[in-house]
Formats: sequence, structure tokens, C-alpha cells
Amino acid sequence: MGNEAKPDVPGPLIGGPTPMAPRSRRRASWWRRTWHALVAPVAVILVRSIWGTYRYVVTGEDAVNRLVSDGEPLIFTFWHEHIFAVAPYLFRLGRRGARITFLVSPSVDGDLVVRILDILGGRAVRGSATRSGVKAMKGLYRAIVRERGSPVVLPDGPQGPRHHCKPGSLLLAQMSGARILPMACTASPAWRLRTWDRIVLPLPFAEVRVVLGDSYTVPTGMSPHELEEARQELEARLGDLRPESSVGESAE
Repeated sequence: MGNEAKPDVPGPLIGGPTPMAPRSRRRASWWRRTWHALVAPVAVILVRSIWGTYRYVVTGEDAVNRLVSDGEPLIFTFWHEHIFAVAPYLFRLGRRGARITFLVSPSVDGDLVVRILDILGGRAVRGSATRSGVKAMKGLYRAIVRERGSPVVLPDGPQGPRHHCKPGSLLLAQMSGARILPMACTASPAWRLRTWDRIVLPLPFAEVRVVLGDSYTVPTGMSPHELEEARQELEARLGDLRPESSVGESAE
């Protein structure tokens, strides 16, 4: 993994249509950069004050803690709807040594997200899963092989269909040799929004139950048929992960 090859990245990556050439990134105006610099610390204070009220109950954590302690990069893979419930736990793993890496839009507004991640201790790779998928995948690949980063991949994102696994995490695991870690969670009490992914927003003082599946590697040199079988297997693994309690939620 020390010699970084130029990976031949096939087809759509994280998800979405065949990647287009990325647009040139505009430089943010001075007032927008100033606004981001002021807003980011306030946003972090707010989210930390809410996250601090959550109580996490985690299943399957011992094996993951060992991998993190050994500096092994992991590809955290879970459904898009769980991002707000799982994120605080990922940053907790970051404090234990995991180099949590997120794919962030290359747009000017993505600069604010990068500032927030930096304060929280996360890392960012700039790219779009739908507009510049190849570039995004190469950025995540470099984060793994150069920095031992552990990227977060949402296999049904960014636009669905809900709970339909796209091959991005499998391709990234093939290229890098990193292990895929399937995850699932529930939260109670929580809101479930009427978005395409039915995203879950834990309320203050929620109990969040996280299940960590068995991590595994993906063999290289798979045929398209074998890759499709691996995609279906990952989709089944994610579907089979069920925390002990159901989500106590209300629709918004």
C-alpha cells in the first residue's frame, strides 16, 4: 500500500450516473470566508452540546477498537439515513485514533463543512459522488494509502434509491485493501424526516444504539458478475444488522 499506483477506476463510484468532468471550483468571496470562519465554531458548539446528551449503546465494538488501535483503515459503510445518528460515534472513534474521512462537496458552501470537520477532528476529501465520481474515489483512495484514513461511504447516497447499495465501497476496498465495516443504528426518541432517505435526527437525550458488523476485505480481480454478487451481499449485510431496540420516532 506504500506505492501508490494510478488506479483504474471503473464506472460510477459512490453512486449516481456516470461521472462527469468536475467543474472548476470558484474561490469564495472574502465575506463568505469571514462568515464561514464565524459560523463554524458556533455550529460546533451547538452540535457538541446536543451530542453530549446522547447515550450510546454499541454492539461489536471490541474488534473495531483493536483495528483502530492497530492503525488499520476501515471503510465505514451504512445507510444515508443514519448519518446524523452515527456521526458523533465516528468522531469518538476519531479521538481513539481512527482518521475519519468524509467526502465533501467541492462547492463554495462545502468550505463551511470542511471548517466544521476540522474543528471536530475529521478529515475531508473534496469531490462529488455524482459530478466527479472518479476524482472523488481517487481522493478517498489516497486518503487511505497515504494517511491511513478511514472514509465514510453511504452506499445508497447521495440521492437514493433508499437502501439500494451502490458499488462505491466495494471498489474502494478493492483498490486500497482496506476493510469494509458495515454499520447500523437506531435512536430513541428521534425525528424521521420525510426526505428520500427518511433520515433520522436523534432528539436531545436520545439513546442511540449502534451495531458494528464483521469487517471484511474484498478480493481484487472480480468479474462484473462477482462484483454484483458482492454488492448484493453487502446490501444483505446492512439489512441484517438490527440494533436491539426499534427507533422511537415521530415524522416531521
